Amino acid sequence: MKYLCCFLFSAAAALASDIGDTYEKVIAEKGPPKSQMEAGAIRILSYPDATIKIKDNVVVSIKAVIAAPAQPTAVPRPAGQEVSPTERIAALKRKLKDALAKVDVIVNQPAPSVPRTPEMNITWWGNAWFHPGATTPDFNNVDVRKTQETAQYAKYQYVSSNFTPDIAFLGSEIEFNSMTKFFYVDRSVPKKKLTEDEMLEINRLYRIIGQCEIQLDILGAKEGPAQ
Repeated sequence: MKYLCCFLFSAAAALASDIGDTYEKVIAEKGPPKSQMEAGAIRILSYPDATIKIKDNVVVSIKAVIAAPAQPTAVPRPAGQEVSPTERIAALKRKLKDALAKVDVIVNQPAPSVPRTPEMNITWWGNAWFHPGATTPDFNNVDVRKTQETAQYAKYQYVSSNFTPDIAFLGSEIEFNSMTKFFYVDRSVPKKKLTEDEMLEINRLYRIIGQCEIQLDILGAKEGPAQ
């Protein structure tokens, strides 16, 4: 069973800002961003609900940040009634699927990019960002903070590849991580450099995945995220 999901959504839906708004209007409506990057005439504003790209002081794109779907509220079980093995297995599978989906969302966030211009000093990554295949993480023990690699990108101001000839990525804002590669959905683009908090959250979710796999195995119903 493979839980590699591609999350597609409308960036403008339910967001306060619109394409064509000025930088000043965005700040007035949404307040200061949690982070901001500038490259020439390009600004990238990061909010909890959206990443907004501004060129020449005008919004040119809005990407909504995916929130994990809310889980339905469980119906209270009458006191003294035991959970059946079938119900236990179903609950563990739901918990496992939810944790996998949340890891997908974090790992596959879009990396900051800017339109490519002739004067940019861009380092070309050729035909592939990553080698084929991926190692299944040791969900119960791995610390993804220790396997995060950024040096190969950070030494370049901009990087791009044959997959993305019209845009460039900020070298300081992308990463490779052998222990999250298992969840890479679109390998034609580089991966966003994850923050300490995001990696700690992945570690927490990995432990949930690992424990669910162990318990499902004990119950004879293991359905780990096989590669």
